[in-house]
Amino acid sequence: MKYIMMVVLFCLGFVAHAQNSIQGRVTNEKGEPIAFANIAILNSSIGTATDDNGEFELDLPSTDAILRITTLGYAAENVQIGGRWDLNITLSSTNEKLGDVTVFGRKREETLLTTAIAISSLDSRTVENTRTWDLGGLTAIVPNYLYQESGVAFQAIQTIRGIQVFSENPAVATYVDDVNQLDILANGFALTDIERIEVLRGPQGTLFGRNAMGGVINIITKQPTNRTEGFVEAGFGNLSLQRHALALRTPLVKDRLFFGFSSLFQKRDGYWENDDSLAFVPDASLNGETVGDFQNLYGNLSLKWMASPKFSLALNVKGQQDRSDASGFFVSQPNEEIAFETPDRIYLSRLASHERNIVNTALVGKYFTDKHTYTSVTTYQNISLAFEDVDFPGFFHSFVDNEIGEKLPPQEVWSQELRLNSNTLDSKWQYTAGLFGFIQNAFEPSTNLAQELTDAEADAFGFPRGSNIIFRNEGNNSGIAAFGEFSLDLTQQLEFTGGLRYDYEKRKATFNGFGDLNFLNGELIETNSDNTEEGDYSAVSPKAALSFSPNSTMNLYGSYTRGFRAGGINAQRLPDGIDQTFDPEFSNNYEVGYKLNTTDNRFRLGASLFWIDWTDIQFFNLVAPFSFARENVGDARSMGLELEATAIPVKGLQLDASFGYTDTEYKDFELVRQDFTTGEEIRTDISGNSLANTPEYTLFLGAQYGTSLTDELQSTFRLELRSIGSYFTDIQNTLEQPSYSLLNARVSLDYRDFILAVWGQNLTDETYLAFGNPDTSFGSRNVRTTAPLTFGASLTYKF
Repeated sequence: MKYIMMVVLFCLGFVAHAQNSIQGRVTNEKGEPIAFANIAILNSSIGTATDDNGEFELDLPSTDAILRITTLGYAAENVQIGGRWDLNITLSSTNEKLGDVTVFGRKREETLLTTAIAISSLDSRTVENTRTWDLGGLTAIVPNYLYQESGVAFQAIQTIRGIQVFSENPAVATYVDDVNQLDILANGFALTDIERIEVLRGPQGTLFGRNAMGGVINIITKQPTNRTEGFVEAGFGNLSLQRHALALRTPLVKDRLFFGFSSLFQKRDGYWENDDSLAFVPDASLNGETVGDFQNLYGNLSLKWMASPKFSLALNVKGQQDRSDASGFFVSQPNEEIAFETPDRIYLSRLASHERNIVNTALVGKYFTDKHTYTSVTTYQNISLAFEDVDFPGFFHSFVDNEIGEKLPPQEVWSQELRLNSNTLDSKWQYTAGLFGFIQNAFEPSTNLAQELTDAEADAFGFPRGSNIIFRNEGNNSGIAAFGEFSLDLTQQLEFTGGLRYDYEKRKATFNGFGDLNFLNGELIETNSDNTEEGDYSAVSPKAALSFSPNSTMNLYGSYTRGFRAGGINAQRLPDGIDQTFDPEFSNNYEVGYKLNTTDNRFRLGASLFWIDWTDIQFFNLVAPFSFARENVGDARSMGLELEATAIPVKGLQLDASFGYTDTEYKDFELVRQDFTTGEEIRTDISGNSLANTPEYTLFLGAQYGTSLTDELQSTFRLELRSIGSYFTDIQNTLEQPSYSLLNARVSLDYRDFILAVWGQNLTDETYLAFGNPDTSFGSRNVRTTAPLTFGASLTYKF
């Protein structure tokens, strides 16, 4: 009987809880109702939309919650319920007021102002107006951020505050709807139907773990709600650009089951013309061929089930195919002098092809109580890649068993995160704790390939003519982590944040050496069996921060954070006695910052000063005669400042600015090389050199003016300047990219539900490098120029 009474009381308590609801009305400044505004509760999956009268009613998982109200054309508003059950909410036009900014930097939704982290946040409107179609669009908008790529978006180098990557493990962690892109090969998703992009600058190892040495990029796509909405868009431009997209988000069962879908197709011709005059093996038939074209097909499916006000499940599946028959994958121009003189020329003996397919799947479950939110994030990622005739120079192809150019085995990653968040706003304590684990089966493309030997190379190495040297490398990696972070209100104005994370990883690599496997006349000839090596690594990532908020519009903070990049295994045969493994590298960040939002929400400012010690940098060095491998070579230091500001000085005019300055140097960093002719060992101390791929400054200035031409016709004009200071692409500081500036513009007309936009990028047709060799000590100075002046137009129908 006692147990029956307990069950009855539990059910009655649940029913009573479910009946805790809030109602309200959303209007504009004229008192007119705003229909179909999205209403969401922060740190939950609960939401609804206003009806034709601007009214809404919402069940609450907790009486202590913050509502977020968003709708097209109006500034987002965050409203703390504070025990009220009937709300009247007034929204202002985006032409008159800046919206409240919500971020997920501490793995809980909160306002940008109160977060003791340097965060750049781009909302959907900014992403659209700045034409941020990929991560390259963040350069200069985000201070001290630089994006470079080796011909394709899934071989990109991202640098924040000078912290960057020299291997397949990124130094900036990228998340797309909760899925961590563990490997560089996983990056390159096309961006469409984006809710917001957050860039956390500086190490974030405590909550985000591995590879967050330089920072974190968190991409959140739009999710379905009770409002049926979407768009259809068609776009065209020079270089035969096509970019067409559509999206639909709708409730299948009101307040219970929601469906969302978006897709994108884009293609563009390359901007290089092939010239065989400097080709590895000249072929006049390829003269005049266009190089660097691409085609992407992207899809994103979302399904969310609100089982009750306390429990939700959300499934998200993304897929993208990238392909090219005249690929820019790993191809380059001979040196910077030739590239700057003839930026539209490339010198290839063959035209390469590539195809990459990636699928990201995430299942997110949330359970809400009055005091806590319990979250489970289960993810699976599958990546496959094939490439053929990559002229590096020399000819390289993907290979597995029996065919040149065949698709590599899929790279797979499974991960699981369990997280607990407090959600009582009236408590002095806020905390986050969790467990994380992953399993990865990896096939890194630069060590899984066939190297086609020329007759001269075959004779020199003693192989039969027609040989293809086969390289194999399969990685089996796993890791677990435990993390926690808390914030304590010492006073009403002073908050302390502390955190700690422990990561443990095991890595295993099975690989062969040069000449161990030869593919000749359709037959595999093995002279040595594969080698297997194992290693394990651990890292501790602490965090401490102190925030002072003298009032509701201002925040000053000081913080210490740490990040790490995982150690690994050299996937090549090394002489006996040489360590096959290398250790993790670490970054320690010391930062002070200031944030300001004026009470009228017409001006926002963020400023930060930082100092980073980067230790145990992983780089290739001579480890034995004629043997090079990755090892922990040296250290580095980076310091600088960052400023971000947004203002609406008069109705309709928005001004945006960001500035970053960085001063860097390598420390205790000695390169060991060898003269291949004489065998002499050469040691070069690069201590004191500036960090590669680190501009002295980044500057962004944007001005946007919108006005109503008639009651139904609005126009918007936007002008941008992006300026990047000079930097060296190589650690020797000999291959320089001079400072450059880009001028971009966009004009749009909005008529009812239609938007016609005309845009131009790099209007002055500036020539600059998309990539430069990071190590010129072997004599190679290969570089890549980036796209010239591009322009186009799009027509969008929104509903």
